[in-house]
Amino acid sequence: MLDRIVTLAGVSAAAAAVLWWGRLPGPWRRGLALLTSALGVLFLLWALRAEGHREASTTAVVILGPAYVTEQASASASLRYYVMTGVCLLLGTAGLAVSDRAAGRLGRRWMAAAIALSLLVTVARFALEKAAAPASWTRPMGVTWLAPIVGAFFAVSARKEGRGLGAVAGALLVYGLVVRGLVALLSVLATAWHLGSHYDVSALVYVKNPLSARWYEFASGSFAQLFYLTLLPQLVFWPIYTVVVGMIGAGVALLLPTGGLQPRVPIVGAGVRMAPAQPER
Repeated sequence: MLDRIVTLAGVSAAAAAVLWWGRLPGPWRRGLALLTSALGVLFLLWALRAEGHREASTTAVVILGPAYVTEQASASASLRYYVMTGVCLLLGTAGLAVSDRAAGRLGRRWMAAAIALSLLVTVARFALEKAAAPASWTRPMGVTWLAPIVGAFFAVSARKEGRGLGAVAGALLVYGLVVRGLVALLSVLATAWHLGSHYDVSALVYVKNPLSARWYEFASGSFAQLFYLTLLPQLVFWPIYTVVVGMIGAGVALLLPTGGLQPRVPIVGAGVRMAPAQPER
């Protein structure tokens, strides 16, 4: 339980930095970009020092059921570090290249920012699993963790635009359907082409229903396997989860003081006293 709390806190902090990046002052944005690039250089140094090969089991969970091993990945021990080097340098370079005006436009497009972050997390998760990264690396790379912080981000953004919780719930539903639709598409392609990773469910031929405790058998790569193990969970269960958990995050965000959720901009003339007019002599 403690490890899940720590993971949620770490993922939320990193996701918040990315989501709110466009609304930060210029020096803060550039400092964050430099810090991300420096982290990428550290990963590169670790990659150059890594030797040999490593293996790791890739596991998948169907909704809330038990974990199933889908692949035994094997790769160079340095590959996972190179993946993180690419992710960090990509974010850092983009952060330094974007102008203040473009950053402001990105900050106002909160739906696109959340979808882009989720897509980046999904691609990074796939690459890390193929690089035989340990579970401590791949587990935090999941869109499931993003729901509460995205809900908080949507709530703050909607409040800034004068919109209520109904707009937040609708935005979360759209976000959940789009992101989970992309995950479902990746899973279908990974299964059809046997690409491996936990998105490839072709190895799950015997699956236990966590609700009825019944076991089901599927032909590898069949439509029934894709429908029950990928399409149905991704397009029905997980969007509902996104709305429910996202609204919890939204509620927490709305309970916080407004001033603590946005940078303070000094008011021109604040603190300046006007001297009384003096008669002409």
